[in-house]
Amino acid sequence: MKTTLTLEDIYAPVHAGLSRVPSLIRETLDTSVPKMLEMVDHFFSKNGKLLRPALILMGAGLSRSLRSGHGIPSERNETSELYLAAAIEIFHAATLIHDDIIDSAPLRRGVSALHVKSGPQAAVLAGDYFHDRAIVTIFRHGNDQIIPLFLRTAGDICEGEIREISEKKNINMTEETHLEIIGRKTASLLACALQTGALIWGIEPGKSEALGRFGKFFGMAFQITDDCLDFSGKENEFGKTLGSDLEEGVYTLPVIHCLTSGERDKVVRILYSRSHRRRFSMLKDLLEKSGALDYALAKAKTFMAIAKRELEVFPPSAFRTSLEQLADYVLERNR
Repeated sequence: MKTTLTLEDIYAPVHAGLSRVPSLIRETLDTSVPKMLEMVDHFFSKNGKLLRPALILMGAGLSRSLRSGHGIPSERNETSELYLAAAIEIFHAATLIHDDIIDSAPLRRGVSALHVKSGPQAAVLAGDYFHDRAIVTIFRHGNDQIIPLFLRTAGDICEGEIREISEKKNINMTEETHLEIIGRKTASLLACALQTGALIWGIEPGKSEALGRFGKFFGMAFQITDDCLDFSGKENEFGKTLGSDLEEGVYTLPVIHCLTSGERDKVVRILYSRSHRRRFSMLKDLLEKSGALDYALAKAKTFMAIAKRELEVFPPSAFRTSLEQLADYVLERNR
């Protein structure tokens, strides 16, 4: 199903809340330290897609729609939605800052990565500060289901990062290992966001688990699509340096699949080439011609189809429709 919808269209049911998230991010990260404020302003000079806050608000909307007619909405819960949406974006920002340092990435969201702008030492501390502020906010506005869910997710992300580092430049890495890594590193936080929103308002375990599964498979598809764009996208639209994963020895699904094909010897020779520019262009060409990019995109579509089936346990609503549209958008995006 092709969609011409924009993110603005898809986010329409949560627009009012989502529009408040950037100011709440800055409120949460407020500090009397000028250098830290400078780094906050630089990192959030571009807000990105605000995907994770949007998922919190959509999860909350789904849960509220199930409770329609069962009492007056709680003002406290509505406030918690917004602060938790800000907190999850701040936590995500902390992981990106640390990721960029580890990967020596020069760009983030089309501007200089924080470690380039302010130096790696200051950037590490900024990432730590973001992480701390996110945790404090989650403990303040979460409940006895949300807090342990978030802490488990934070652990999963760290384990995924370590596993990815340990598998760098491994030409024998399996697809199974790679999918486990992105399941922890990327998909777990998307699943956490959806479940967090729903758990603010109370939701039966079966439906919460369905949202978690949607988030996981959605996240797998999101990351695989992102990895394909690393070879097929346009840098000025993508907002990141193309080929940065390859340069750091992080092999994504298209490369892993090609390494298990009849093109393995060619791939290995390209990966061991000393010229980054030549290596990237040659590998990009080979991945396109061999069908490895098509294979990875087909895998993403399969994961997304599985994800969308998980929404069938929810009655029709604007929030369910938005999640279905978001799934289609992710597969078709070019940035």
